[in-house]
Amino acid sequence: MKYSEVLGTINLIIETDEVPLIVGESGIGKTALVHELARENKYHLVIIDANLLKEGEIGGLPTVNNGETVYATHYKLVEIKRALEEGKRVLLFVDELNRCEHAVQQELMNLILNREINGYSLGGNVSIIAAMNPSSKYDNFRDSEYQVVDMDLAQEDRFVWIEMDSDIKEWIKWGMGKGEIHADIIEFLSAFPEYFHTPDSRENLKATPRSWERVSKAYKIYKAPGSKYSLNIFLNVVRGNVGESICIDFANYISNIKKQLISPEKLFNYEVLPVEIKEEVEGESHSRLYILMKNSLSYVERKDNESNIIRLSEILKLYPRDLRLGIMKEIRKDYRKDLYEKLLDCDEFLESFFEIYTRV
Repeated sequence: MKYSEVLGTINLIIETDEVPLIVGESGIGKTALVHELARENKYHLVIIDANLLKEGEIGGLPTVNNGETVYATHYKLVEIKRALEEGKRVLLFVDELNRCEHAVQQELMNLILNREINGYSLGGNVSIIAAMNPSSKYDNFRDSEYQVVDMDLAQEDRFVWIEMDSDIKEWIKWGMGKGEIHADIIEFLSAFPEYFHTPDSRENLKATPRSWERVSKAYKIYKAPGSKYSLNIFLNVVRGNVGESICIDFANYISNIKKQLISPEKLFNYEVLPVEIKEEVEGESHSRLYILMKNSLSYVERKDNESNIIRLSEILKLYPRDLRLGIMKEIRKDYRKDLYEKLLDCDEFLESFFEIYTRV
């Protein structure tokens, strides 16, 4: 299930007062998704990383007070209590649920499934999400190599399971907007989508969406005017994020980038597209054309008017037929419904569609 589907599914599960369990490879965006869900729904987010807990921490160490056993309250639980007292709704995210000691897992299960532990009770205004890495115990992850502590069948049955996958198209769209991923990284991954996420790689280091985000941050610093870092130093960072073989191909790719991709601002500000701009677009590779259209769609979403709809259709008409058709399908599936409807009302867009099937 891709990111956007997981987001919607979790919203529904939470409304039923059940607990979703996100299962997915490390680095694919589970934590980022929970942060987005909290922002969208105005939750106060509290994250407990099970992998960092030791036995007794979340349950609290016992002390005797006036003949009664009292348990210390973990600071994360104190944070929940204070947020509730302030009238906030709380989203508790328990991450790495199967990457902790069995005793810690049992304590967390009490909190997640019974909503209490050693006298501390979660308020009714607390929603819970759990997440874990795959286990080779499960059918879709037989080759998984994570060191995990599996739950028993009774515990597994208390969750609503969601298998989350990486989706390069969604990531590219995010990277061009909120993610602020450097355009050269986007271009490279569009040309080599197989390098986006490599959980089955035989190399020690596996590329993940998160590792490419780190590469982008380093690349921006390396490319900045007056940067003190050499190419070799930067490539050490790439190698340390995605492995040796991908690093070699990435180094070759960026060394051969001759010119920057034309910007949407430039494309959409011409009164009439010049012949030389049309020729430049027609001469681009499929991967760069795909990025150009993604950039253009983001621009039109921000500046949605009739002239930009027409210009977008004119640009699309310059694309190879197979790529054009793929992009049209993607617009219908992944973009705002009203944007697609406006394009359908545009003669240029319809003409570019029918031309796919009629031009020899």
